[in-house]
Amino acid sequence: MDNNVDWDKVNRGKVRYGFALELYKSGKELMPTELGRIEAFVDYVMGGVEEDQDESDNKKEVVKRIPIKDKVEETAKSNEKAYIREMISLDSEGLNEKDKKSVLDALESGKITMDNLQASLDKIFEMKKKYK
Repeated sequence: MDNNVDWDKVNRGKVRYGFALELYKSGKELMPTELGRIEAFVDYVMGGVEEDQDESDNKKEVVKRIPIKDKVEETAKSNEKAYIREMISLDSEGLNEKDKKSVLDALESGKITMDNLQASLDKIFEMKKKYK
């Protein structure tokens, strides 16, 4: 038996698979926002509820916090940015240096978002057509 197995990572993968499978069964797609929600639920299942202890006046009070909404939003934004970056990077291959710099500058400045990603990819496609 391999003693170098990261069982926490293996178990997180199993939990993640379960949530992704249910999302698939419900007919939804694995969009960046859904991936963030899944990851937040995996964190909750694997870590439980965070507890803070306040020891004021020699009395221990347990305060329960469930940061799922914040975690979902944070993870979704991170996944969304990574998805946009990957799509733009892949599609900008084959552009000349000037056009590629223009596209990457727009990406870095935040001008390319999920709302206009398809239009941006279409524009890159049109830019490539002029090279042929």
